[in-house]
Amino acid sequence: MTSTTNPDGGASSPSKTRQRQEPRIAKPLLRFGKGSPKDGYLGQLFGAHFAELWLLFRVGFAIMTLMHGIQKTFLLWDFPADQELDPFVDIAGYVELLAGLMIGVGLLTRLAAGAMLVVTALSYFIVHLDRGLWPHYWVEGQGFDTLHHGGETAIMHFLGAWAIGILGSGKWGLERRLTGKELF
Repeated sequence: MTSTTNPDGGASSPSKTRQRQEPRIAKPLLRFGKGSPKDGYLGQLFGAHFAELWLLFRVGFAIMTLMHGIQKTFLLWDFPADQELDPFVDIAGYVELLAGLMIGVGLLTRLAAGAMLVVTALSYFIVHLDRGLWPHYWVEGQGFDTLHHGGETAIMHFLGAWAIGILGSGKWGLERRLTGKELF
């Protein structure tokens, strides 16, 4: 039995229990950010710089969406590729143009992402589904034919807009800079 001393100098009652020590965790060789060693090296890197990486993703998505909208709106870059245009294409072009600008600068980002969700879902079901359910299909003697379907672009735009709709503009959005929060 050991006797311990109180911080005020008096003796305390003897204790039979030992102090339990926490297991030691080896320090990582590289420490990038605020994350825990349990997050792993990439988790620490991405966790510490998430706002900047999210800005890069959001602006990259906005540029691709904007280019897609410009192509549809102004019939540039060999669009419509020998197809008849549905009147829906004009509406989709303007929505993609406006949503690309709004998502890029971070103004009403979730609203713009919601509009993109609607447009991309409709474009897949109205335009691309007529060519088959899967965006890649096998043509005997040629391999996979993605040129004539085009549905993978709609699916990727849908998934990107879905992520942006959930997370919003993040730290670097114009809306957050002007108002201090995301309004929508």
